[in-house]
Amino acid sequence: MPIGSMELPAWRAESMKMRSRHFRMRLESRSDISGRSEEKELDICFYKAKAQALDGKTKDALATYNAIIKYNKDARAYYLRGDLYMDMGEEKKGRADFESAVQQGKKNYEIYIGIYESLSRHEKKDEGQKYLSAAMEIKGDKPEDELYKGRISYLLGENKDAISYLEKAKEHKQMLASYYLGLAYDANGDSDKAKKCIAEYIKSGVATSYDLYELGMQEMQDGNYKNALTYFNSGLELEKVPNKQNLMKSAIAAYEYSGDFDSAKKMMKEYLKAYPDDEEAKHENTFLETR
Repeated sequence: MPIGSMELPAWRAESMKMRSRHFRMRLESRSDISGRSEEKELDICFYKAKAQALDGKTKDALATYNAIIKYNKDARAYYLRGDLYMDMGEEKKGRADFESAVQQGKKNYEIYIGIYESLSRHEKKDEGQKYLSAAMEIKGDKPEDELYKGRISYLLGENKDAISYLEKAKEHKQMLASYYLGLAYDANGDSDKAKKCIAEYIKSGVATSYDLYELGMQEMQDGNYKNALTYFNSGLELEKVPNKQNLMKSAIAAYEYSGDFDSAKKMMKEYLKAYPDDEEAKHENTFLETR
């Protein structure tokens, strides 16, 4: 298949699909640990459920979330269990858990955003937007509120409102605002300001490998493969890279689509050394050897 084709070969297409799972993984990783042993144990349970879900052990993951909910009715657990139910096709249970998540975390913006992401992933974006609209009704005038309302406005396609909220958040040293400002300015047609904001965010030192992955995937979807590689490789250079496998896989795809097969082969060699059990990668490597 020619480079630049809109239809991605299976292995390369998978790097695109992984993008939708990253919000869930990030929310699972938000622990807000205060140092107390009970909270540390709860955090371990969330990581356990995440590992089980990623390993395809859905029933075990559900059992872990059930235990967390029985222990303290945690809003994140309701959301994450609901997301698993949606993936399993049990939409009634998924929606019920989403409602419970909102009841337990009425002022938790991340819960509303997470539910929106889940419903959008299952082609129910309109339903998800109702949760975003509800989140906009949360009362608050702190810099964090400006940041979240800017993010939500961007997701709702209200880019001018998003820019207004995020500029205020940025003035109050909310560095993550620069990241979303970049997305909002880009969606509003101002690519120069978008690039400036993204550059500021990366230089701030608070950019995570997940953020850089998201930026890279956006460039991939726009066909800007060299720009995507800048983000993927920047993510791989960070000290903490929990999504290293996905970054490497996406970088290989970007090298292929940009026609740099030598670099793709080099990274594939490193990838297979780190992840030797990836059968799809082995198949893709066979393709690369012909180039």
